[in-house]
Amino acid sequence: MGEDISLVIGVDEAGRGPLVGDMVIALVVFRECDLGSLARLGVKDSKSLTPVIRRKLLPYILRYSLATIISHVSPLEIDTKNLNELTINRISYLLGSLKGLIDPYIVKRITIDMVTGYRKYSTDYREHYPYAEVIFEANADVKYVEVSAASIVAKCYRDQLIEEVNRVYGELGSGYPIDRRTIEWIRRVYGAGEPPPPFLRRSWSILKKIAPEWYVEKKRLEKEVRQRSLMDFMG
Repeated sequence: MGEDISLVIGVDEAGRGPLVGDMVIALVVFRECDLGSLARLGVKDSKSLTPVIRRKLLPYILRYSLATIISHVSPLEIDTKNLNELTINRISYLLGSLKGLIDPYIVKRITIDMVTGYRKYSTDYREHYPYAEVIFEANADVKYVEVSAASIVAKCYRDQLIEEVNRVYGELGSGYPIDRRTIEWIRRVYGAGEPPPPFLRRSWSILKKIAPEWYVEKKRLEKEVRQRSLMDFMG
């Protein structure tokens, strides 16, 4: 009997809720027969692992992965578009980008971690892989090894981005609203009269309290972006 080459695809994101930095979406492809090895290595939901353990697991995930694709969603995109719709469309783009790289007939399963609100914007992922089972499920990063792996990849790359922001702009913590270092950094820079940094999500409502002049309502930002010309962005 020949070797089983059935493939599974896992998709997850990191950085949906922070005030600071990109959201990172990761897609990983594995042979189904390798999932047990990943589980034995300790691959599980990234939120249950320390940063040190995530970094140790990353090379093994990349070694077992037949393809790994990462997409960054910028604060400007997040501030000017519906986040759920933006995420769903980006996932569809990532799945489409695999065309020509893997045989769609051997993709057995596509598993995507779902959060509240995705259903409204759900799309038919079988457009890309018509013979695959599609699992679109809350807490998939806990239940499915391929999504756990994607969550680790996304989290590791998100952490690298935030480490670079901290290196360039000074210690501002994780970027989450519950992080005291992040809030204190924003208050300090705002109080010094500095302009809002490009890595800040200006439509997050917490800015109304800590940096009100930096806050811009999403609908207003959408209008401003539509009105700006290509030359404005190139400038």
